[in-house]
Amino acid sequence: MKLNEFIGQCLEDYRRRVYAAAGPLSEEEMHWRPDAESNCIAFLIWHSARVEDRLINVFARGTDEVWLRDGWSTKTGIPEGDHGVNYTLEQVAAFPAITKEQLQQYFDSVREGTLEYLRGLSDDDFDEVPIDRSPFPENPASVRYFSGRSVGSIMRQLIGEQDQHLGQVSFVRGLKRGFGK
Repeated sequence: MKLNEFIGQCLEDYRRRVYAAAGPLSEEEMHWRPDAESNCIAFLIWHSARVEDRLINVFARGTDEVWLRDGWSTKTGIPEGDHGVNYTLEQVAAFPAITKEQLQQYFDSVREGTLEYLRGLSDDDFDEVPIDRSPFPENPASVRYFSGRSVGSIMRQLIGEQDQHLGQVSFVRGLKRGFGK
């Protein structure tokens, strides 16, 4: 198996599992928060898609984000520059009621672009270090963090990030519905 195929399978496994966890939930359950200092499931999935959009399109490819290109800010009421990184408690509380359908459409659009990008990579391409690009250029700490990172390290970051958020989605779902429900 080639590296791009392995990464693609990891990402598709995440999509399958997050959709299985969120699929039966109502819109209300998607936006339920265990307490005032917790994220809702809709936010966690949206944030995961936003991070993937920025990591792959802005950092690795050097292209426009799907979020901007396809007008998702207008469709959802979430500002163009928002990506859910370093949110305050006030921002978490004010997260708009993005629908499951909108979440899935945006996530699928991002994921299809990611898979297309992956299919075009050779194993050597994962060693490429994008120059003068950061997925979060508005954040100086992020610029420093991603400086010198290779495409391969970004893929590792993405897989780890998404698995972490899948665990959070499953945990919040369990708090709301109960174990195994």
